[in-house]
Amino acid sequence: MATTKEIEALQEFVANSNEALNINLVRRGTPVFEEPFNPAFTYPIFGEDESIFGYSDLELNLDFAAHDLKPSLQIKYDKKWVPIGKTKAMDLEEILKEWVHPDALRSEKSGENGGEAVDSTWRPPGQLLHSYTQGSRQFEIWYGSLADPALREILHRMQILIPLFIEGGTLQALEDFDWTIARWKLFLLYEVTPLDDDSNASPYTFAGFSTTYRLWVFPSKSMLGEDGKIEDLPKPSSPLDCPSRERISQFVIIPPFQGQAHGSHLYNTMMSLFLNDPNVFEVTVEDPNEAFDDLRDWCDLARLRSNPEFESLTVADSVPEDALRPDITTPSHLILPEDLLSKIRRNSKISSRQFHRLVEMHTLSKIPAMNRKPARITRKHKAADANDRRYYFWRHLVKERLFNHNRDQLMQIDASERVEKVEQALGGVEFDYQRLLEVAEKRAARGEGRSPKTIPAKRKAIVEDDSEDDEEVEVKKRK
Repeated sequence: MATTKEIEALQEFVANSNEALNINLVRRGTPVFEEPFNPAFTYPIFGEDESIFGYSDLELNLDFAAHDLKPSLQIKYDKKWVPIGKTKAMDLEEILKEWVHPDALRSEKSGENGGEAVDSTWRPPGQLLHSYTQGSRQFEIWYGSLADPALREILHRMQILIPLFIEGGTLQALEDFDWTIARWKLFLLYEVTPLDDDSNASPYTFAGFSTTYRLWVFPSKSMLGEDGKIEDLPKPSSPLDCPSRERISQFVIIPPFQGQAHGSHLYNTMMSLFLNDPNVFEVTVEDPNEAFDDLRDWCDLARLRSNPEFESLTVADSVPEDALRPDITTPSHLILPEDLLSKIRRNSKISSRQFHRLVEMHTLSKIPAMNRKPARITRKHKAADANDRRYYFWRHLVKERLFNHNRDQLMQIDASERVEKVEQALGGVEFDYQRLLEVAEKRAARGEGRSPKTIPAKRKAIVEDDSEDDEEVEVKKRK
């Protein structure tokens, strides 16, 4: 059994990989930020414990040229563990070579430290999509297809940021150079900083990025022409011109630029591009985390509220008595105008699950807070106050959606327990909506979350195949 002294000696050679890895941007060899920033996750690289064995006072300094993201890696430490039998220090270079660009390892060997070619005329590859100011600071968003070698190289250089800042994020395969790589788009966010007249360095400083890829969908009957003939469909010149969904895959704002609304600018700019693309029929997100879900909710809600038809939506305060019998289907079409909702959703290109959450969120905001109490709706649809009745019908709609989404699971338990589970899930959904609405109102007051002006492209219908996850009602399967 190891003694306390031996354990302390071992601990000297164990480092937390999140703390040991320091990231910075450099311009002409000088760090852009006074303090480097650390990753959120390193377990994909160094294991679940996120620890590195074999070095004391370890520093992994990963620098990127501020403009073109050429990487440089320096491995520093005080002492290295002397092998004892099979116990050896981790081979950091062998581990990292699967994750970092080859230039980073070459720079570590040659002693380079993020040096960059002097070029004040450098501009990001691709097309300038949007520019905006924030105070006295200027920002630009560029984009293009990964079929562009320059954009593909930039992603190759910095894509280690994907597993470092996106939980479960994986590196993008960039070996396919045929037309399929053109399915992918890369969006780059830069700050443009005026430099001294005698400086030949680039004024561009990387702030974040996002990637999207295109998924094709099968046409539905409603996509045909007025005569219902398949010949009326437009003839695509390439697979990229076919009806499709655009899926947001990765989305990262690096820590020095977080909390400054840059994520909203980037997301809204991307959505404006897709809204004006007649070949894109819906925008979805691949495995969003909670922070991105919130960002998307705020931005989508602000965009929808700029539509007078959506803004005026409110839950009905009365429904005919014969439509409320327990033996018939919930009269959703009498509570909210389903045809209008379908039209708004098609034009907004928002996935079904996301859109109906936003409708629930918005219509809840139209009910005064004092009326959002279950104790007030004991008489259900016969409550004296119209807003109490609206709240009763609103809860009815949300429970119906939750039940339909979790039908297979819920049908395996008793009816009484089924009702209880849905009721519990509704409470959680409503609490979360109230949280999101409070922030949405504050953001609206500050003018955040608004999209650049767009003219939505005419959108044809597609086959419904919403693949995004929804709230899950937790139930236990009966044995």
